[in-house]
Amino acid sequence: MKKIRFEFNCTRDVPFYAHLCDQYLLKPDYDIAIGREENRYYLEAEGEQGKLEKLADEVANDFLLSVCLTKPDIKLVDDFRGSKTPLKNNNLISTNLGLEYCQHCQPKFADNQSAQFGEIDLACPCCQSHLRITDAEKSFSLEDVKALTAKLNSQGYIELPSPSNTLPIIVSFQPINNKVLNSSQQRQHLVICNPNNLNAHFSLTGSQILGLSSIEKPFISAKPIAKHPRLHNALYEICFAKSRLLLVLCEVLRQQGVDYLYIAHSDNPHFAMVNGQWCEVMSQLGTAPLLIPTTQTPLHDDAQTGPYIAKWQKNIISVIQEPIFNHQPLGQAPDNAATCALLAAHIRNKHAKNTAAIYLSDQYKSQIVTSDKQQKIELFFEFPELPDNGYEIVHQLSDSPQKILLEKFKAQYPEDYIQLLSLKLAAPCNNIQTLWAIVAIILGAETSKGDTKEAATQLTKTALCDFVIAKAMAHKGSNAPRIDFPLTKGEAARSLNWCKTLGSIISFRLAEEGYLEKLAFGLHDSFADYIANWIEHLDQNIGLKSIVLAGNEFSNPMLAERVALRLVKNFTLNTNPAMDLDGVNLAVGGLYLKQRRR
Repeated sequence: MKKIRFEFNCTRDVPFYAHLCDQYLLKPDYDIAIGREENRYYLEAEGEQGKLEKLADEVANDFLLSVCLTKPDIKLVDDFRGSKTPLKNNNLISTNLGLEYCQHCQPKFADNQSAQFGEIDLACPCCQSHLRITDAEKSFSLEDVKALTAKLNSQGYIELPSPSNTLPIIVSFQPINNKVLNSSQQRQHLVICNPNNLNAHFSLTGSQILGLSSIEKPFISAKPIAKHPRLHNALYEICFAKSRLLLVLCEVLRQQGVDYLYIAHSDNPHFAMVNGQWCEVMSQLGTAPLLIPTTQTPLHDDAQTGPYIAKWQKNIISVIQEPIFNHQPLGQAPDNAATCALLAAHIRNKHAKNTAAIYLSDQYKSQIVTSDKQQKIELFFEFPELPDNGYEIVHQLSDSPQKILLEKFKAQYPEDYIQLLSLKLAAPCNNIQTLWAIVAIILGAETSKGDTKEAATQLTKTALCDFVIAKAMAHKGSNAPRIDFPLTKGEAARSLNWCKTLGSIISFRLAEEGYLEKLAFGLHDSFADYIANWIEHLDQNIGLKSIVLAGNEFSNPMLAERVALRLVKNFTLNTNPAMDLDGVNLAVGGLYLKQRRR
């Protein structure tokens, strides 16, 4: 007789794992104990070797991959530490499992060879998702779904009921109009109908494919293959179907030879890989609050950032997400988002000492802040406010030492110079996305033939930024020109001499025609190198033990990769995956801000 423990170490709460632990308590053939310690779930069992091997096969089959799973483990133990008490009795376990199907029910209702194909209300004893899907979804029969596909084929788009009872999901054969997209969906989103043909359309890594297949069904940023006949944008957000109805629809369309569809208003979460971990960019909380245990008593009982409201009571922080009306975020835009991110990343560690936060965001002020051994927080760097139009950009470049380079650029690339003059940028403009968009014009994004076939005459700021990111991702090798990112002394903190940065890009464009991938890669790599140098300077002054990486700009895979690569050798990196990069973490951190509330 042996005792074994199955452990599932996660970066954050995975309610489906808790649900499965509770189900295993009910198995009559095994003597099982279960438990949860923070975000580690475990099952313990005692038995003979053959019986335990059978149990191991069942566990491996049932505990589906989560993007939050970091290390599954099986070990021999001397004693049990679990109990027979269901985890659902714990008030920290979320009732929202976040999935509508599992490996037991999917082959039955979503495989066209199954006799139960199209039974969207199929009962599943494992995930029990039939108890959670909406009546609107349940009302669809297979014939109804086939009628939807016929309508899609004739009309080009259709609307589906939302699993979260919000805006209807739109699916389309063609790119969806920007006016239809909400403010958080800046790229075109795709749902994959035929996973077997995924690599025929996108350049993906193994970890990205595993991420797509996880129980969360996240959106991830993906670059289409070179010279794709239809996908002309630089980057897309892609996902697998999260709802039962959409899954059946995708299977019917797959039979018709459709590999993907454009989609809008889907509630799939968006995850990005930062320092080898999948991190949610901005949390999608739905109707259930996010519960975060903490022993640190905050300075405020509640705090709000955007649509996220954090409240503290009896060592539990609960975060809810208010609906966004008219595409406008609620709450005040904080000037201290970086400080909030720093504080939120350390609520489990008692004190945020000897640490720095690199907060890079396209919605709030991008800053680098530090906390010394006395927990005194200081602002080291703030991204500058860039002009929102090309005329002012050219004017400031002309008034700087970069004037001669600008004149040469005008002479050598007159069409790109005209595009730069006519550039219009959406607010806010104090972020990397804006700088990258300007760089895209200098690199010829608007005039490059074959790189994009946007319907609009001028690319959006997001599309311009994506041009630079995709070019950097296409670069083979690690050698690249060093772009200047010199610091300049601002009123409150150091900032960036962006004219010098653009001058550096212009100089290399003039000298290295045709090496756009190398220049785009060098832009990311050089910025990461400068950040690493700034952090090392701060380390010498105050002694840094950890670095917090936060902000939605880290969803840029090339930026996240290069920054982590430069820093991880000398510092412990904290991406705070238990929360997110840019949303919940700010509201939680706001509870600990040392300032009087207005």
